Amino acid sequence: MTEQAATAVRAALPAPQSARQAGGYIRVSQERAARNGYGLAAQEAEIRKYVAYKGLELVDLYREEGVSGYQKDRPALDRLLADAKAGRFGVTVFPSIDRAGRSVKDVIEIDRTLREHGVDTVFLREGVDTSTATGQLFRNIMASLAEFEGRLIYERLSKGKRQKAAQGGYVGGWLPYGYRNGDGRISVAPEEAKVVEQVFRWRAEGRTPYWIATRLNEQGVKAQKGGLWQASTIQGILGNSFYTGRVKFEGTYIRARHDDIVSDVLFRAGQ
Repeated sequence: MTEQAATAVRAALPAPQSARQAGGYIRVSQERAARNGYGLAAQEAEIRKYVAYKGLELVDLYREEGVSGYQKDRPALDRLLADAKAGRFGVTVFPSIDRAGRSVKDVIEIDRTLREHGVDTVFLREGVDTSTATGQLFRNIMASLAEFEGRLIYERLSKGKRQKAAQGGYVGGWLPYGYRNGDGRISVAPEEAKVVEQVFRWRAEGRTPYWIATRLNEQGVKAQKGGLWQASTIQGILGNSFYTGRVKFEGTYIRARHDDIVSDVLFRAGQ
């Protein structure tokens, strides 16, 4: 039998069972869901509609909730790839390219891994089927656009944070002992503020960080997370200009919007 005839015979045979089975992957980060409403329910509905239209059987739906496309640790995606390797299905359906990943490299790697195990990939929103060379080309183009969009979002966020920081605003991150964050507004915790002020006064009197930490522990004062005070913790407090009502912006300390706990004079005396 010639190769051409063998190919014709294979084409006439029924498709393997796994080729008619599909796995679906849906993912949403909380930020994106709040922004455009393209949540898990909407993604699942699109996948089920496509699978029914193609006469496929949806063997599993892999869900990732509140997970960024940039995040490397994605348990549902890992399980999908493992099941693809095990031959559970022959087609993987994504609602869109950016649900698979936010970088061109990641999307191509996911698609390549699936294809290595004989699994075709479909991206519904873009109408891309990577079982064809044309589909692979469009996948690369659309993945590039998804990566570009993600970078724009990041740059806009960073610009907003820079502007807020330039005005002395709080832009997130760890708050020092003595302060609380309430809906983005920083307030002083009165009892802790008394401890901070005492730490600076003891240091101004010549007490060592080790002595101060020991004294606080003897008095039963709890550290920030309820543990014991350490000399290194005391040193961190003494060197933190945040307590003077300042934040560091682009190498310079500027006046911030939060209240100070210690005066500039006491802060310098504590150094």
